[in-house]
Amino acid sequence: MAVGLKEIAKDLDLGLSTVAQALTGRGTISPRTRQLVAEHAARVGYTPNRNAQRMRSARTGAIGLVVPDVVLSPYVEVVQHLFRMIEEKGKEMQLALTEFNPALESRAMKSMLAARVDGIIAKVGFARWEDVPADHYLRRAKSEGTPVVLYSNPIEGSDMPYMKHPVFASVKLVVRHLVGLGHHRIGALVPAVRPFGPAMQLWLTALREELALYREVQQLEIIGMPPGQGSVEGPLGVFRDYMNQNHPQHAVPAGRSLLNQAMDRPIPPTALIAYSDPVAIGAVFEAQSRGMRVGRDVAIAGCGQISSSFFCPASLTTVDRRPQLYAQKLHNLLEMHMDETKRAHAPACDAVEPLLVIGNSTTGA
Repeated sequence: MAVGLKEIAKDLDLGLSTVAQALTGRGTISPRTRQLVAEHAARVGYTPNRNAQRMRSARTGAIGLVVPDVVLSPYVEVVQHLFRMIEEKGKEMQLALTEFNPALESRAMKSMLAARVDGIIAKVGFARWEDVPADHYLRRAKSEGTPVVLYSNPIEGSDMPYMKHPVFASVKLVVRHLVGLGHHRIGALVPAVRPFGPAMQLWLTALREELALYREVQQLEIIGMPPGQGSVEGPLGVFRDYMNQNHPQHAVPAGRSLLNQAMDRPIPPTALIAYSDPVAIGAVFEAQSRGMRVGRDVAIAGCGQISSSFFCPASLTTVDRRPQLYAQKLHNLLEMHMDETKRAHAPACDAVEPLLVIGNSTTGA
């Protein structure tokens, strides 16, 4: 049975308020009494009731974080940095994983609101506010005034602050690098079956817009996966024709297949941009198995650095999206919107400028 304040007060023959003040550091309790209460509480295994503390306070010290997944995903480093930053502030992080399931997103928001979190950082699957269901707890968070900062994408029609997704800046860096090396036939390796999802469509739009600035570049070759190439088990069953672009089990074989499709075309591209680094790694492996000199016979680049890029057989040209700085800006943006004295002047969005990482996979050095 859990030991509470009443039991400690009875054991020490002290008032309940005296024990509460001694354990919370408040009041004018003598140092000797504080020490006596603290030692006895530790001896009997007293654990503070966080829910009760939250009910008595306007600020709970808890921050909610809602992301789709953390298994070999682009979110994992940001989540780790956020955890450390929140803990260093003396607060705690409440994490929920949703796999882009709207029902799980809503349930996560409901739990966080019930726990009276001070604010929420959320990556949700809605592009427009009108698409958010009427009973979704994201709407409840907004109506109750709980600060919510959106991870990487705005929701059109809402005034929720957000971090800008670095996709356009990342693509621009890679395209400029490849065109600067003299590549005019460029292919895009997309690890999915048509029709592509919103995130991949956004990435392709960024590619098209950047390549349109260079007259010498021929039409972009978009290379996708044929049907029946993969499946992933999710919360609602099995997703057919889907590859996890960040998991080596799916992405590396996809990269190999996409490389073969690209090189078997009548006029193959001289440079390839992969949707994710693990896809690029698979393409590098396959190019080498075909006897090609990666970086000379074909240039291969990733477009978003994650830890697996360091396992590429040739150092990979990719983009460092600076997850630690991204986490810091996310955290700062939320803190400003949680602070009533700063909220009126807090920015609606923020961004991180990614960095190009040049490797042998494009230079052939």
